[in-house]
Amino acid sequence: MIYNILLTLVGWFIGIINGPTQIDVDEAFDPKANYLVVGPHRSILDPIFIALALRPKQVAFMAKKELLANKFLTWFFTTINVIPVDRENPSPSSIKEAVRTIKSGEKYVGLFPTGSRYTDEIKDGAVSMAKMGKAEILPVNYQGPIQIRDLFSWKKANRAKVRVGKPIQLPDVKRLTEEDNKAINQSIKEAFIENDRILDPNYHYDLAGAIAKRDAKKAKRAGK
Repeated sequence: MIYNILLTLVGWFIGIINGPTQIDVDEAFDPKANYLVVGPHRSILDPIFIALALRPKQVAFMAKKELLANKFLTWFFTTINVIPVDRENPSPSSIKEAVRTIKSGEKYVGLFPTGSRYTDEIKDGAVSMAKMGKAEILPVNYQGPIQIRDLFSWKKANRAKVRVGKPIQLPDVKRLTEEDNKAINQSIKEAFIENDRILDPNYHYDLAGAIAKRDAKKAKRAGK
């Protein structure tokens, strides 16, 4: 209940400060199917807009365990379906919880296969999780302001957009080979490119700029 209430309030607020969000949905998307939702990670806003685009079904996002820094944050993030995971060494329990959630069919599971906002390389893990959960992979892209403060604009060029792409089916085999994994990871990367092209062919995520800002912050903290 808290998830739905918060998402409704957030969606309403975004509509006021940023205008109506453009949501484009591929005709192959079946809201009743089981999906592992994946997206390119560019902003802390990504999970919010992906969740808004996939309503009324809820999304249980996998997120770094560091977010659950105290009892309140543990309660809050658990309440809104977050599945904590050690990004460097994912535990079997986190993976089992994600697979169990996918199989239940009550929620989608969402993750960012690049692992962070500072790379566009697809890491292994999403494919095997989708295979274990007997789910298709659903690529969803968010385009729009990177920082929360930049949402406060009704300019059309600054409006948020989301594309729910064409689901990616896994090969109908008992065990995926290394070549299968590489091919599906490449399909995910190509799906992200296609989603961006459909939403806005002129869109460009400034990855180098994001890395430079991160490094500048690290240097500033180190100098204190």
